Amino acid sequence: MPTYVDENPEYWDDYDNLQRVKHQLLRGYLGGWFPILGSWSGRIVYIDCNAGRGKHRTGQPGSPLIAISTFLGHPFRDRILKNCEVSFFFIEADKENQQNLEKIMRAIKRPPKVSVTTKLGEFEAIISTEIDRLRAQNARLAPAFVFVDPYGFSLPGKLLAQLKAFEKCELFITFMWRWIDMAIRHPEQAENMDALFITPKWRSLLAIEDSDERCEAAIRLLCSELGARYSTRIKMLGDNGATKYVLIHATNHPRGRELMLEVMWKICPKDGFRARMTDNPNQEFLIKPEPNLQPIKIWLRRFQNKAISFEEIWQQIQDSTEGIPYLKKHLNGVLREMLKAKEIKIPDEKSFVAAHNPTIHFVGNVD
Repeated sequence: MPTYVDENPEYWDDYDNLQRVKHQLLRGYLGGWFPILGSWSGRIVYIDCNAGRGKHRTGQPGSPLIAISTFLGHPFRDRILKNCEVSFFFIEADKENQQNLEKIMRAIKRPPKVSVTTKLGEFEAIISTEIDRLRAQNARLAPAFVFVDPYGFSLPGKLLAQLKAFEKCELFITFMWRWIDMAIRHPEQAENMDALFITPKWRSLLAIEDSDERCEAAIRLLCSELGARYSTRIKMLGDNGATKYVLIHATNHPRGRELMLEVMWKICPKDGFRARMTDNPNQEFLIKPEPNLQPIKIWLRRFQNKAISFEEIWQQIQDSTEGIPYLKKHLNGVLREMLKAKEIKIPDEKSFVAAHNPTIHFVGNVD
């Protein structure tokens, strides 16, 4: 078997704003994920499928170091470890990268119930072998967070769907849209695209002229084939403002989706589903940017002249495949504005209280 060589070694020479945002999302989400899962499960697993070398040459930590430091420095670490084991599994195909990562991990002191494994090899083969082992033993995968961060368009959709078939498995995927968008136009890449999307339906993307619409349709198609109940994405924009890649989080639990959205809005308070390469990471705002709630106002137009409960609206937002990355507090705020503008009525309530799950009558236009 030929020795694998890192396809994108330049990645480790620099550290741009998109890498920073990606790592902030990972750190923020794991900070909530560890205590939630660790409060009831006897074991939880973090898997990094493209683990890399551990640190950028500019000194910033890579995803494995972020993951383990987030747990070891967590204020609830000792509480979690009373009843739970935490396993970190790092897979890297480049030998030099893997050896460098392993050296970094050996230098980290950790409690006995925290295990770290660095594995040299292609993650597809390693994960496939583990899935086969679990199936042969009729065993379940422990609650797991799997980070898949490849270079290019080599994303094994079928394997990811097999992982997602484990109920307590969450996926965090780098969807390299710029590369994928070029690949779907070349007939020689058809087999690779079949493997990525799991289905030949991706060919319908070619009929969509608008790049943003084509990207959204591609994300919806992949998430549908993965079989996750909830999916959330954030677009990472290049210098020209076009989508470079998309980070997709797939989970079966509404709390997982909500947690990811909370982290997204903290990082991008104005536009919780886009990050830009040219943003200044050191910029501080004298006045905190307000979120753009116009998309949710437009989405609510479907309820004109209808009556529906608050929780039913929120459930439809969560179940939507249209990419509506808003929190319950955003829905609250919009409905309060609409009540003030007399665009909705709540006949059985003196005021709007979401906790009462009021029935909301949409009586006017939603601008």
